[in-house]
Amino acid sequence: MIYSELVKSKDDLDIPVFLNGRTMHSKYDPLKEASSFGNELNQDSKFTVIVGLGGGYHIDHFADKYPDNFIVAVENSDEDIAFLSKIECVKKISAYENVKIIAAEDIFETILKNYLPQFYGGINILFNRAWHDANPEASKKITDDINAALKMCSRDYSVQCHFGLIWQKNILKNLKVLSELRGKKIFIDARKTAAVIAAGPSLDKTIDVLKKNRDSYYIIATDTAYSVIESNGMACDAVVSIDGQNISHKHFIGRNNSETVFVFDLQANGSAVNYVKNFTDNIIFTKSGHPFCEYASLNGVTEGKFLSLESGAGTVTIAAADFALKCGFSKIEVFGADFSYLFNKPYAKGTYLDCLYRMKEDKKTNAEKKFTDLIYRTPVRKIKSELMQIKNDVLDSYRETFIEWIKNHGLKFDYTNLVYSICSENKKNDCPFTFENPAFDYEKFLRVLGVNSAEIIEKLSGQESETVTAAQIALNPDNLTVALLPLTAYLRANDKKLTFVSGIKLALSKILEYT
Repeated sequence: MIYSELVKSKDDLDIPVFLNGRTMHSKYDPLKEASSFGNELNQDSKFTVIVGLGGGYHIDHFADKYPDNFIVAVENSDEDIAFLSKIECVKKISAYENVKIIAAEDIFETILKNYLPQFYGGINILFNRAWHDANPEASKKITDDINAALKMCSRDYSVQCHFGLIWQKNILKNLKVLSELRGKKIFIDARKTAAVIAAGPSLDKTIDVLKKNRDSYYIIATDTAYSVIESNGMACDAVVSIDGQNISHKHFIGRNNSETVFVFDLQANGSAVNYVKNFTDNIIFTKSGHPFCEYASLNGVTEGKFLSLESGAGTVTIAAADFALKCGFSKIEVFGADFSYLFNKPYAKGTYLDCLYRMKEDKKTNAEKKFTDLIYRTPVRKIKSELMQIKNDVLDSYRETFIEWIKNHGLKFDYTNLVYSICSENKKNDCPFTFENPAFDYEKFLRVLGVNSAEIIEKLSGQESETVTAAQIALNPDNLTVALLPLTAYLRANDKKLTFVSGIKLALSKILEYT
């Protein structure tokens, strides 16, 4: 704990004292001192992090002066928060709907879960000066955590701006398909070792291990590796696809094994889903982090629930590994997860790119040149080794996220002979895993969607100020407004004149067109 005691100010208010003997607030007039806090605020930003809870007087004044701000008040630890909660002002602000009091260790997750650029615009970061001076190391750590979280939020927002429309169309199409899948039970033999297959170039070196031990593996291929496994004379037990882009459709063309289980994120490419449903109903739909998936789950599912998969930063390899974990496999081996370019190649032999590049090659531009261009499209680093390894920052981040996924689930792993072996300390399963998609009433979902859309349009039409409206929605977001954030991000990225509110209105009209 960083506080030693509470003392009384001249006007009889509780003042916390740091371990170094200095007080957090003025001992004479803490309220007057608080009145100057946050005067240089960027008022276009409606999300504010205030570091240093103390007696809460500065936060109470700030909340009163800027009622349209969402405030995250950061204190050193839960123990410090409990100590400060004896103060009447802290009790008061704890009840405010737009104030969230957290320990410093929770700042990263809090920003990821609560900061929405579409709602709040930018972000304000304010330090109580006395708290900062008394805790310089903690202040630096908090700043670093905030910046790391904002970097991730910025990346997510950029992806939404690019894929928001594609995702929205795919989700609606796939929900319709889901509603047509009735009572299909899917059995997965989790007693075997799960072989998760990515399409990295090392797969060319390790695929013989799969061939020799085929009967002991339950093969879960990523969509990119699907054709590689099949072209090597093996059937995939399951295929996982999360990418919404139309190129994903090409992974499935010409393949029609009705025994394979196809695991599609609700955001996955709708054309791929429609192709697969023509020859099998062995389809599992999973729920991603897209807010419209949560909205659909709340308003269309009548029985059961979606299987939710983690994919890190949108990595299908992690999604496939997480599928294996959710199915109960106690041992998972991951092939072709190189997170780099090995042997001067971007992919294993037999992906759709082989066919695509071979079809279009000529004397001037052959397939090898196109693969080389693919490797060097971004700045790279060459690693001197027999693997002829080439890395870049994006692939590094994918590996970091993969290792983080392993550690977050308390799993053990090693990397030997180009294969990740992941083990759970839980005992080996004695029975297969059984899955059934949730029952989804598409007609009911459309009715609720129509009613909610009309309510939001009426609410927005009654507002005179778009700035005020955006702030009000930020503090009291309804499910559908939140569900439309990725689509709204896309629309505003493609029309810079759209305000937040006009973007929401346009998103609602687009939704009604698609249904």
